[in-house]
Amino acid sequence: MICIRHGTGRALRAISFLRSSSFSTHQPNAPLDIDESFRTILQDIGDSVLDQKLNAPPRVHELTAYPTDSEPVDLTHLDDEPHAPIERKSPAALFGSQRLGAVVVPQELQQTISGLISGENAAMLIDSDKHLLRSDAKRLFNEHGDENKWNPALNVRYKSYKQAHRHAERDGTAFASIVLPAHYSAIYSVLYRVKSRLGPQWSVQNVLDWGAGTGSALWAACYAFQKPSSTDDEDSQAALSSTAIVKYVGIEKRSGLVSIGTQLLEDVLHDGLDVSWQRKFQPDNIPQVYDGSSTVAISAFFLSTLQKPFQRRALIEEIWGSGAETIVLLDHSNPTGFQCIAEARELLLNLGRIEAENQGSEENQMSGSHVLAPCPHDLGCPIHRSNVGKLVCGFSQRMERPSFVRLTKHSGVGHEDTGYSYVVIRRGPRPRIPDVKVGRLGEVGRRQLQKGTKRAPVELELDDAGSLATTQLADAGVPPEDIAEPCAHGPAEIDSLLKAESFHWPRLVFPPLKKSGHVVMDVCAPSGSILRMTVPKSQGNQPYYDARKSAWGDTFPHEPKNPPQIRFPQRQDQVGNDRSTRPSKRTTHSKKS
Repeated sequence: MICIRHGTGRALRAISFLRSSSFSTHQPNAPLDIDESFRTILQDIGDSVLDQKLNAPPRVHELTAYPTDSEPVDLTHLDDEPHAPIERKSPAALFGSQRLGAVVVPQELQQTISGLISGENAAMLIDSDKHLLRSDAKRLFNEHGDENKWNPALNVRYKSYKQAHRHAERDGTAFASIVLPAHYSAIYSVLYRVKSRLGPQWSVQNVLDWGAGTGSALWAACYAFQKPSSTDDEDSQAALSSTAIVKYVGIEKRSGLVSIGTQLLEDVLHDGLDVSWQRKFQPDNIPQVYDGSSTVAISAFFLSTLQKPFQRRALIEEIWGSGAETIVLLDHSNPTGFQCIAEARELLLNLGRIEAENQGSEENQMSGSHVLAPCPHDLGCPIHRSNVGKLVCGFSQRMERPSFVRLTKHSGVGHEDTGYSYVVIRRGPRPRIPDVKVGRLGEVGRRQLQKGTKRAPVELELDDAGSLATTQLADAGVPPEDIAEPCAHGPAEIDSLLKAESFHWPRLVFPPLKKSGHVVMDVCAPSGSILRMTVPKSQGNQPYYDARKSAWGDTFPHEPKNPPQIRFPQRQDQVGNDRSTRPSKRTTHSKKS
C-alpha cells in the first residue's frame, strides 16, 4: 500500500506540473519555447556552419604538404580534366570487338522518307495513300501474311511491262519504307567494321553500287565516310553535305526504285556529291576523278535476285573489272544468300590469283586479292564445304525502327534485327603476321599480376653512424616481364601491330556458350577450319574475362590453353570450292553437337 501511494503521488505531481508548464502540448515533438534573442544566436551559428561545409577546401592527403597563403590552390582544372574509364578488356580483345550497337537511321533520311510517304515531298509524283502503302508492303515483303515475318527481298515478277510500270513507283515507296532502313543498317555496320580494321588513313572518295535499289549504300557510305573537319566537333552531327564521298554511281535496272531514290535526294543538301544512276555499268562515262585506290564497289542484297549462276558470275567479273580496291558484298543470311556470297568469294580470290600469276608480285604490289573480313584466311569456306544445308555464316545488326516502319508494319516493337552474310575482298596480298604480340594485358590481368607478385623482403642493417638503414632484396621469384606488359612500343606502333595481327585472329561464327568456369567458342580459324575452342578460368583472368565478354562476330586474340576440336575440317591441299570431297566421320559426328 505504501509503494502504491508513493507511485500514485509522483504521477499526480507530474501531471499537475505538465498542466501548469508552458511547454505542455499534445504534439509528440513540440517546438521549444526559446527566447527570441537566443533563437537568433542559434540561427547565426547554423548559417556559419553551413557556409563552411559548402566552401570547404578539398581534403589533402596527410603525406602531402599543405599549401601556404602565398601559393593559392587552383581547382579549376579538376572539373575540366576528362576522366578516362578504366578498360578491363585487353587492347587486343577490345580491338577485335568494336561493335557498333544499335544503328539509328539518320534524321535526314527519316525526314525525307516521311515526306515521301505523306506526300509533302516537292518531287512526289504519285498520290500518297497510306492504306495502299500498307497493302503494297504486305504484297511485296510479307511472307504468308505472318506479321512477324517480313522478307526484305524484292523478287516480284509482273505479267506485262505495262503492269510493272504501273506498280513501279508504288513498289519503290514500299521498298523505301520497309527495306531501305534495314539495308542501311547492315551496310553501315560492315563499312564500320572495315574502317576499324584499316584505320583512319583509309580514304574513300568513290562508290560504285551494283543493284543500288533506292540508294541504301549511298546513304550508308556517305554517313560512314565523313570529312575529318566535320567529326572533330563533338556537338556536330553527321550530314550528307559533310561526306567525304565525291562520286557515287548506282547501277540499277528497276526504274521505279531509281525514281524513288532520286526523289529522296531532292530536299536534302548534298553539295559536292555527284550522284548518277546507270542501267548498265559504263566505265567510259565516269569522270577522271575516278580512282581505283580510293574506290569501294558495293553490291548489297542483289546477288540472290539473279536466278542463273552465269548471271551472278558475270556480275562478279564486272565488279572485279571495275578496278575498285575494296569490294563489299552482302546478302541475306539464309542458305541462298550465303551460297551466293561464298561462291562470289571464291571467284574473286581466283581472279586475284590469276592476276597475280599474270602480272607477278614484284611488278605490281596490288596484284592478287585477300579477304579483309570476316574470314581470317584465303582458303575455301569450311562452312560452305560442310554440306549442311541450313548452316550459314551470317551475322546480325540491330536497328532502331523509325516511326514510319512501325506504322507500316503495324508493330509496336522499337527495334529490328537484320541478318546478313557478307565478305570484303581487297586487292593485294594478305598482311604478314608480326613477329611480336602486343595488347594481351588489360586491367584484369594487371590486377591478377599485382596480387600474385610477392612483396620484396626488407633487411635492416646498421650503417657507420649507427642508425638503421633498409636494403631491399631482389625478388628472384617474379621476373619483371610478368609484372607488367613490355612497353617497348608506342601507342601508334601498338595500333599498327594489332591491325596486322587481326588479319589472322579467329572469328566467332556462332554465339559463344558461356558456362560456369569456362567459355566455349566456335571460331573460323586461320587454318581454314571451324574450331571449337574452350577457354577455362584456369587459363588466366584476362583471357577468361575477354572470352566472357566476347560476342558473335568478334575476333578472339588469345590462343587456347587446350588443343581445340575440329568441327568442320579442311585438308591443306584443297584450294577453291571443290565439293567433291565428302566430309569425314569426325565432321558428321561433330554436327550433332
